[in-house]
Amino acid sequence: MYKIRGIIKNKQIEDITSKSGDTFKKMYVTIEEQDTGYSLTHQFEIFGEDNINKQKDNIIEGRMCKIDFYIKSNEWKGKYFNTLNIKSINLEDNTDDPF
Repeated sequence: MYKIRGIIKNKQIEDITSKSGDTFKKMYVTIEEQDTGYSLTHQFEIFGEDNINKQKDNIIEGRMCKIDFYIKSNEWKGKYFNTLNIKSINLEDNTDDPF
């Protein structure tokens, strides 16, 4: 399990259709990492409507968050492709927020 901290920059939901015709939902969450001193951007995924519904209240653009995630890797034609899958996402308290 890995952890990262950053500001949520973007979120979007995509419908995926399998070869058998089944439809699934996938949410992409993009954050800008804050702890390295560099402006590094990472995109994470949440797969499945149930998992998206469990996390959706914790995904607010512009808010600082902490993400627990794991790395999934798939091989295709001798190359490996990695996906950052969210296990949990937690918003940090915005004590400096004037609203």
